[in-house]
Amino acid sequence: MKQQISSQAELASEMLTDIAIANAFLASIIESSDDAIIGKTLEGIILSWNRGAERIFGYTEREAIGQSILLIIPKDRHNEEADILSRIRSGERIDHFETIRQRKDGALLNISITTSPIKNREGKIIGASKVARDVTFQKQVQERFTTELESQVQQRTEDLMKANKEMEGFTYSVSHDLRAPSGYRFQQHDFARRVCGQAPP
Repeated sequence: MKQQISSQAELASEMLTDIAIANAFLASIIESSDDAIIGKTLEGIILSWNRGAERIFGYTEREAIGQSILLIIPKDRHNEEADILSRIRSGERIDHFETIRQRKDGALLNISITTSPIKNREGKIIGASKVARDVTFQKQVQERFTTELESQVQQRTEDLMKANKEMEGFTYSVSHDLRAPSGYRFQQHDFARRVCGQAPP
């Protein structure tokens, strides 16, 4: 009996050790992530704030934890958070939601957000985890590419319109020549040859 209890205690100890290792490993991944990984309550109060969040938004962990997530949301977008929390309460996961967020220094960032419900052991939703990625640079590159592409399309359109006008003028001239009497056409042809130096005056 004592041996059985001892074996169960050793098994429990090993399981706790494995859980501790797994938690430490997970914490290490979260801390080393370039993305902001934020935990918050269903009321939007920040519970966890990794180094990625510090780097992206400029607030330290001490400054952010306990504050409302509205800390990083521009005033004209506060309604987005209410909608996100409502969807989280219903158990919905929100993937790659692109929006604008604000740094501590006031700079606005293009952010891609994925938000998931956090559940307790009974399966009740008790909060949300948010992964926010700064996509400002990618947006700038995309906008620059789009602007250059639009400029090229506009230039080619203008070139095409110019070529069409020249073609219309040429077509009109040929059509006019074809309708003219043969003697008049001969005179025009002879005049053209003289101008080009191909015939004596």
